[in-house]
Amino acid sequence: MAILLLVLCALPHQAVNIRSRPVLIAHRGASAYAPEHTLEAYALAIRQGADYVEQDLQSTKDGVLICFHDADLSRTTNAAAVYPNSATLRDVEKTGIPKQGWYVVDFTLAEIKRLDAGSWFNRANPFAASKTYTGLKIPTLEEAIALIGPRARLYIEMKHVAFYDSVGKDMVGALASVLKSLDKSSVAGSAGRSTGLPPILIQSFSKASLLRLRAVAPQYPRIQLLPMEEPDRRIDTMLVTEKLAREIAEYAYGVGPAKEMLTSPSDVGAFHHTGLKVHPYTFRGSTVASKREALSTVEANGKSLGQNIVEEIRHLVEFGIDGGFTDYPDQWNEAVGGNKRSAPSSQP
Repeated sequence: MAILLLVLCALPHQAVNIRSRPVLIAHRGASAYAPEHTLEAYALAIRQGADYVEQDLQSTKDGVLICFHDADLSRTTNAAAVYPNSATLRDVEKTGIPKQGWYVVDFTLAEIKRLDAGSWFNRANPFAASKTYTGLKIPTLEEAIALIGPRARLYIEMKHVAFYDSVGKDMVGALASVLKSLDKSSVAGSAGRSTGLPPILIQSFSKASLLRLRAVAPQYPRIQLLPMEEPDRRIDTMLVTEKLAREIAEYAYGVGPAKEMLTSPSDVGAFHHTGLKVHPYTFRGSTVASKREALSTVEANGKSLGQNIVEEIRHLVEFGIDGGFTDYPDQWNEAVGGNKRSAPSSQP
């Protein structure tokens, strides 16, 4: 922890005033080019100019917060092969229909550290495969902070909070404990002053979890992802309204709507009118997290994947968004002008 505090104390001033352009949020790191939520994906995102790097959180059996998107380990690790007899039935999404899987909450951190979180990317994306991705490990939140903290900002997402509550894991409290254990003056140090941007943003699809976070750690700005995940709010929070904006502005710094919710500049304006920042997700063109294509791939409209991603970003930037989540940090910089720190590694 002492090393982590020293790292955070070293937050540098940035040469470019990133308030002059929409901020670049690397979704699961540079996840189009490297295995999502690995330190390699985070480091590449920073080299490609990310202002913020996103960390999704899951909780292990022994209560450690790790950076991982799914509650189930099987999509992006070899958990099924390493622990063939450890699958369980869980209803993470509260649908009433449990699904079999290798769930994070059923494994200790030591057990999870045995898993390969990189080889799946090579199999899914042979054109972008790298030997260095084989055997990559899932990082803890503290490990992610140690890597990212001196170089970019943290954009943390609390995942499946209601599910973890139901199995006795207090994700909100655990996150607050990790952050409070750090030197607050270091976390809010020079990087925050140099641009006016918060060094840490915390997001969730759950309004209830953000309200709990406000109660236990009010100093960390909150982002309400939309639509909300509470069953009684999913439908009415799919549509941008002034009423919804006023509601969220009472407890949040900003909103993270699905980009499809923003149909015109007036939708962005509805949130801005209440003082909210607007960070839509996710700019990745026709690709999905489990399968990528080379940027040069010609798509149905006759343009390349890269061209379509750039146009998609520019379209929403013209609406007045304050930033956005992308799997392709380099394409964001191509679209809006960049803060690229150094030449990126080889890319598809």
